[in-house]
Amino acid sequence: MTLISMAANNIKKNFKNYWAFFLSSTFSVFVLYLFMSIVNNEDVKVKLGAVKNFIVIFIIAAFMIAAFSAFFIWYSNSFLIKSRKKEFATYMLLGMSKKQTVILNIIENLITIAFAFCSGIILGLIFNKFFIMLLYVMIRVTGDVSFQISLEALKFCSIVFGAMFIIISIHGSRLIYRDNLIDLLNSSKKAEKGLKVSHLTLIISILSIVLLGYGYYMAIRNLADNILLAPIVVLLVVIGTILFFTSFTSLIIYISKKNEKSLFKGTKLIYISQLYYRYKGNVGTLSVIAITTSVALCATIFCFGFFNKVEGSSRNYRPFSIEYANGTNNTDKIFENTIKNHKEISVVYKDNMEFFKVKTKDFLLGSHEFLVLNESKFNEINSHEKSGIKTNLKNDKECYFFQLSNLVPNKNIIGKDVSLGVGGSDYNLKITDTDMKCFIAMDDSKPTFIVKDSVYSQIKSTISKENTYKVTGYMLNNDFLSENFIKDLKNVIPQETKLLTFYEHFTESMKIMGILAFIGAFIGLIFVTATGSIIYFKMCMEASEDKNKFIILKNIGASKAEITKAISKELMILFGVPFVVATINTFAASIPIGQIFAVNITKEFIIIILVYAVLYSIYYLITLKAYIKIVSN
Repeated sequence: MTLISMAANNIKKNFKNYWAFFLSSTFSVFVLYLFMSIVNNEDVKVKLGAVKNFIVIFIIAAFMIAAFSAFFIWYSNSFLIKSRKKEFATYMLLGMSKKQTVILNIIENLITIAFAFCSGIILGLIFNKFFIMLLYVMIRVTGDVSFQISLEALKFCSIVFGAMFIIISIHGSRLIYRDNLIDLLNSSKKAEKGLKVSHLTLIISILSIVLLGYGYYMAIRNLADNILLAPIVVLLVVIGTILFFTSFTSLIIYISKKNEKSLFKGTKLIYISQLYYRYKGNVGTLSVIAITTSVALCATIFCFGFFNKVEGSSRNYRPFSIEYANGTNNTDKIFENTIKNHKEISVVYKDNMEFFKVKTKDFLLGSHEFLVLNESKFNEINSHEKSGIKTNLKNDKECYFFQLSNLVPNKNIIGKDVSLGVGGSDYNLKITDTDMKCFIAMDDSKPTFIVKDSVYSQIKSTISKENTYKVTGYMLNNDFLSENFIKDLKNVIPQETKLLTFYEHFTESMKIMGILAFIGAFIGLIFVTATGSIIYFKMCMEASEDKNKFIILKNIGASKAEITKAISKELMILFGVPFVVATINTFAASIPIGQIFAVNITKEFIIIILVYAVLYSIYYLITLKAYIKIVSN
C-alpha cells in the first residue's frame, strides 16, 4: 500500500475527527474567495459610487479571516497530531521510519487542505453571484450581476492556504520528530494532576472579578464621555477574563470537588471529577474562545445595530430633506421650477434661517466661532422636524447651546457664563441647557447659541453682512422618492449654494453600513464555526483518552443514562461558561456604543446573542453525541 492510499484511508477512517476541521476550513476559503472577488469586481465598485473607497474594508476583513484561519488550522492540527501519536508509534513498530511517518502526515495535510480549498472555491463560484446580489440588497442598489471567475481572488486564496499547509506540515513534523517511540506510545497515558489551589488562587480570583467589574463600570459610566478610556477598558476586561478562567473557575471546581455533602448527589461526582482533572488543560482554550467570541459579538452587534439605524442617524446628520446655504430669490425659483416636474414629491415645510457668526472671548466651549439663532425660529424649525425639542428662555441673559464637538453632550457647561463678542459689543449670557442634536445639516454647521428674539434683534442691528449665514431648508413628503429630483436640481442649482440632501447621505450611509453588516455576518459565522470546532476537537480527544474510565464506571454499575447525563453537564459547562462570559462582556460594551452614537442596539444585541446561542447549542449537541459514541464503543 502506498503512502498516498494509506493517507486517504486514514482520513476516511478518522473522518469524525476531520469533519469539523474540514467544515471550518472550507467556509474560510469560501469567504476569502467571496470577499476578494468583490474587491476585484468592477461592477460592484461602480454601484458603490462615491463610497467605492470603502471597498478596502473587504481587504482588511480578508486579512483578518486569513489570520484567524491560520491560527485555527494550526491549533486544530496540534490536536489532531496529539490524538494520533499512538497511531504513528504503531506504524513505526510495524517497520515504518519516522521520515515515512512524517511524509504520511504531510500527505494527509495536503489532501485535507486541498479538499477544503477546492470545496471552498467551488462554493465560492456557485454562490458568488447570489451573495453579491445579497450585498446589493443590503446597500440598496439595483443592477444585474454576471457570473465571474476572479483569478485574483483564486490567487489570494491559493497563497494563503498554501502558506497554511507549509506551516502546519512543518509544525506536525516537528511534533513527530521531537518524541521518541516510547513517548509516542505513551502520549495518551500521561499522569493526570488535579487542580492546584492556594491562597494565591483565591487572591487572583478576587482580582479577576474586580478587574471585570471595574472594566464594566468604566465602560458603562465613563466610556461615552471619554472615548480615550477604551484601551484601558479593553485591557481590564481581557486580563480579567483570562484570570477568571485560570483562577476563579478553577477555585469553583476545586470547592465543588471538596464539598462531599453535595458531591455524591446524582452524577455530580463524575462530571466534577472530570473537570477537576481536565480543566487545567482547557484553561487556555476557554480563555481564547471567550475573548474571541466577545470580539466577534461586539463587531457583529455594532455592524447590524448601525445598519438598522441608518435612517435615524442620517436624519440626525441632515434633518432637512433639501438644504442649501446663502441662497438667493433666484435659487428658490430654481428649486420651485424643478420640483414642478416631479409630481412624486412635494414640499411640506420651508424654513428660511439667518444665522449670525460671533466669537467668544474665552476658550470654555472649545471653539472660536459660533452661530446665533433666535428662539422663535429655532422652535419653529424643531416643530417642523418633529424633534421634540423646544426652548423656553426666561430672560435676555439666558441661552441654549448646541454643541458639535463631542459625541455626547458635555453637561458640565450648563450654568456657565459665556461672553459673545459682536462688533464692539459684548453679550454676557448663561447657558441654561445644552444638546447636540442637529437642526440643520452637520456638514457646514457650527456650535450654535439660541437666544431670546430681543437679543437676536440687537445683534442683527449691529452685525455686518459678511458675518451672516443664511440657510434654506425644505421638508418633503417622501424623501425616498426624491432621487430623480435631486439629480435634476443638482444640474441647475449654483454650486456655491452647497446643496445638501438627506437622501444622498442616507444612500451613502446605507452602502457603508451595508458593507459592514455583510462582512460582520460572515466574520461572526467564521468565529462560531472555528471556536465550536476547537471545543469539539478538544472533547473528542479527551473522550478517547477517558474511554477506559467510563468502561470502569459502567462495570461498577453506572448506567448509560447516568454517564450521558454527567457528560452532558461537563460539556455544558465547557461550552456555556465562555459564551456567558462573552455575552456579559458584549453587554457591557454595547451600552457605551449605543450612548456614543446615540442609537438603541438592544434589539440587535438580543437577536445576535440568540443566534450565537443556537449555533453553539448545535455544536454542543454534535460534540455530546460524538463524545458518548467514543466512550460507548
